[in-house]
Amino acid sequence: MAFRFTPFHSMLLISLYFAQGFPAGLVAHVLPPVMREHGLPLEYIGFIKLLALPWVLKFIWAPWVDKRNLFGWGQHRGWIIAMIGWSMLMLGLMSLVAPERMTLLMISGFFVLILGLNLGASTQDIATDGLAVKLLPPPLRGWGNALQVGGYKIGMIVCSSLLLMSIDLVGWSVSIGFMVVVLGLCLIPVLIFNESSTFPDTPGSGERVSDKHIPLPLETYLGFLKQPGIVWWIAVLLMFKLPDSLASGMIKPMLVDVGLDLSEIGSITLLSSLVGVAAVFAGGGVYDRLGPRNSLAGMAILQGISLASISLIAGGSLSMGELLALTMFEQLVDSMSNVTLFAVMMHYCRREHEGADYSFQACIQIMFAGLGSVLSGVVAALTGYEVLYWIAGGISVLIAALVLLHFRYSSRAQDEWQLQRELRQKAL
Repeated sequence: MAFRFTPFHSMLLISLYFAQGFPAGLVAHVLPPVMREHGLPLEYIGFIKLLALPWVLKFIWAPWVDKRNLFGWGQHRGWIIAMIGWSMLMLGLMSLVAPERMTLLMISGFFVLILGLNLGASTQDIATDGLAVKLLPPPLRGWGNALQVGGYKIGMIVCSSLLLMSIDLVGWSVSIGFMVVVLGLCLIPVLIFNESSTFPDTPGSGERVSDKHIPLPLETYLGFLKQPGIVWWIAVLLMFKLPDSLASGMIKPMLVDVGLDLSEIGSITLLSSLVGVAAVFAGGGVYDRLGPRNSLAGMAILQGISLASISLIAGGSLSMGELLALTMFEQLVDSMSNVTLFAVMMHYCRREHEGADYSFQACIQIMFAGLGSVLSGVVAALTGYEVLYWIAGGISVLIAALVLLHFRYSSRAQDEWQLQRELRQKAL
């Protein structure tokens, strides 16, 4: 009997990506202000960003994660359960370290725990992405990636907002303990899920996915790079989110420079983030209806329009409603384009290498987008905000042409989506 994606699988994906967004929100949005409030020097707070290094390097151990059935719990399920449990342990230990009583030695230990948390969450991400690729047939990858991006964003929002308020009300230890409980609840769907019966070819405890040896990362990714048309796809991966990373990091400094106070910026951030969460499902619908080529090229054009329109803020003459409309539009397009990009990435994941191939593509995209983030302040200082956003918008429109060129030389993603869509329509 053929596998069918069910509402339970939707809940499973949401819970797993929520579980990843929760610790990410802690590291990115909660720890910096909490540490600063308790007197931690800025240079130490800056080191927190470096502790996210496992997310950039995860492609190194991804082939090993792909090739082992941990504890016999399922090829991907075993790693997910173990890594969520590991993250719960790291958080539990962090709850015992009161920020207001930190010595230099305790700060060092606390940073080790943060590194351990990122290591667990990034390794879970490898296994979760691999499972998602196997669960989602091509016609449902837009919807499935909407669940992924939405779950992750909700996890970050819940953590960054509720946790900060909770720390003020009940203290650090109780608040972090609450996080441990929430992560434990996220385990329930994956504990119920039976991967071995869903995918009967899953090997037993400690076994490899196939009889082949576990390849080294170089061997794995050389195989990935040998796929037809992959050079053009790598070019799209490198460039697609570069304009957004170049521009989005300067939005909040620009809002400060045009005269908004922190509470106003906080309100804009919250409302636009909520729009971004809702937009992921629109992005999934667009992808499932239009397919990889049209949706990806269309999102590149929309991204260009949204970023260029942000330049209107630089004049400082807009009302709060107009500011909200522009920032909401930027978040809406950002979420929809993320869903589309991640859905197309799944088409280039080879059987038995799902987690490694997806992680490799994600790391390529993240590293080049990071370069855009680093350069954003330099470009803004040299050219001004208005020119920065016009540059970002122009690059996005050029990327739409690059997307179409890619699909001219490699129609794999489009063909898979079209074939599965036709089969699905016949079945209905």
